[in-house]
Amino acid sequence: MTDPARLAPDERRALLRGTLYRIAGTPIVALLGLANTAIIVRQTGVEVFGLVSLITTVTLLFPFADLGIGATVLSASAQLNRSSTQRDLLAADVIRRAYRVLSGVAAGVAAAAFVVLATGRWALLTGLSSGSEDGWAITVAAVLFALTIPAGLGVRILIGIDRNELATLVLMSCPAFALLTTLALLAAGVSPIWYCVSALVGVLAGHTVGTVAALRLSGLGRSAFAAVGGHRTRLLAGSLWLFLVGVGLPAGLQTGRLLLSHLSTPVELSRYALTAQIYGVIWSVISTAGLSYWPVFVKRRGAATETVRIWWRITAIFAGIAAVGTIALAALGPWAASILSGGRIDVSFELALAFGALLVVQSAHLPANVLLTRPNEARWQAGWTVAMAMLSIGLGIVFAARFGAVGVVAAAALGSLLAQVLPDLAWVPRLVRRRAAGP
Repeated sequence: MTDPARLAPDERRALLRGTLYRIAGTPIVALLGLANTAIIVRQTGVEVFGLVSLITTVTLLFPFADLGIGATVLSASAQLNRSSTQRDLLAADVIRRAYRVLSGVAAGVAAAAFVVLATGRWALLTGLSSGSEDGWAITVAAVLFALTIPAGLGVRILIGIDRNELATLVLMSCPAFALLTTLALLAAGVSPIWYCVSALVGVLAGHTVGTVAALRLSGLGRSAFAAVGGHRTRLLAGSLWLFLVGVGLPAGLQTGRLLLSHLSTPVELSRYALTAQIYGVIWSVISTAGLSYWPVFVKRRGAATETVRIWWRITAIFAGIAAVGTIALAALGPWAASILSGGRIDVSFELALAFGALLVVQSAHLPANVLLTRPNEARWQAGWTVAMAMLSIGLGIVFAARFGAVGVVAAAALGSLLAQVLPDLAWVPRLVRRRAAGP
């Protein structure tokens, strides 16, 4: 009998390939992303760059637009029986239902963007303005973001069916598409604000490729867009709590941009945005590796002791890797920011160190985030995530005006430590062991 505490050969290969692809491709992705940032900084200037970055990162601020359904699809994909002619029909119906619901969400987001454009309220929401073209540029960015909502399910399916290496390649292709878009905008001589669409075009292009690959390899094909079978009411069970987690995480960890745009200066916003770009290179490696463990935990829901053992091990590994990343970020971040901005934006050691602290606490929480996906566990996560968001935002409001970018990043790190990492360490083993006593 196979030991549940040990990864199966297919799981080991999937995790190893995904990790190797990410490690090998990280320098390339970093160069593409940072080259893209360098071009945009030089074309927009310090003050407009902060606004462009705020709009560009709408996918970080609003990942909850998928209503937690992306997480449910990942779990369902992990249960697809690809080796048998008798496919798990319920899992397939979950994916079909998800595509139909998220297509409707995308249409709603796009319609809302045009309503805001018609009422001229974009400047009120962003807190900054660069000129008369802002409204149309932000609306186009919002529509692109809307299209990424259903398109993003492709990556979830790839991870669920243990094709982590392809999911990694899809995510790595996004900055390449973004750079090509930026070069096209540069050649067209557009106004600076229009550079806000380049990253979103990159994400949409990459996720579209991922969707095609996922539907082909999973065997779903075009049937993923067919009508759902007899199961309807409980197909997306638990997604409400995962939706709340999806609301709380960006609210607590990413709204620093909005706080700075309203309570601080454009220069502080630009410092935050540029350092976050460098931080994102390191975080993308860790987060992709963490997401790869989602199907591993789904397949071991009946083996509580072994699951806890795996969780402890990868939590320590991720925190250790993040600590090394913190050292690199603090040592090289200010220098890299100066190079990227051509000396226009100066980033302090304190700001780089604050992002390093955020990296450590986020990495320490990541394994629990991909482990606790059953409805009752997602409810527990949701409660603490809301607490983290309230704490981070509250401290951020207090710190933003006085400490600028350093303050909002430190607030996010402290909120995550107190309301996520510490509760994880105290409660995750108990929650998982309750599975053995439950139905």
